[in-house]
Amino acid sequence: MKTFKKVLLALAALVAALLGVGLLLPGSYRVERQVVIRARPDTVFAKVNTLKHWPEWTAWTVARFPDMKLAFSGPDAGVGAVYSWAGKTSGDGTLKLTRCEPGRLIAYDLDFEHGKYLSKGEITFTAEGEAVAVKWTNAGDLGANPVNRWFGLLMDRMMGPDLQTGLDNLKRSSEAK
Repeated sequence: MKTFKKVLLALAALVAALLGVGLLLPGSYRVERQVVIRARPDTVFAKVNTLKHWPEWTAWTVARFPDMKLAFSGPDAGVGAVYSWAGKTSGDGTLKLTRCEPGRLIAYDLDFEHGKYLSKGEITFTAEGEAVAVKWTNAGDLGANPVNRWFGLLMDRMMGPDLQTGLDNLKRSSEAK
């Protein structure tokens, strides 16, 4: 019985230490990826500003999540355009464009799992001669929950590859035309 108590106390101390350290971790995360595309900024901007084009280039496609259902509402492009998805494998989410500066920037709010995970994102376009640098950023608040803060340490590894895949697909489709 003494051994069991020692193991239980050690386990409790480990959990307390992990939670304590979790409180000291950053309360937000930021994931960023960039690519240079040999195309005009306004051409690339149009593909990003029109949410109905997103399934053509993002990493989150019906090919990856076969049970995912897509829906679009609001205007076809620009502020107020909404892209929603739902599926057992993809989860449920909504992306809404909140700011658009033609040829320069789009900003969006991302709501995943009905408000459980909220973040904000931007895709910027910077002309570089005959090309355009496209930078995709997503950032969110992790709150005071120490478990969420530990999870925040993994966001770059979890979300970064999908942002890069999307940018690479956008590059391929924009340069092909």
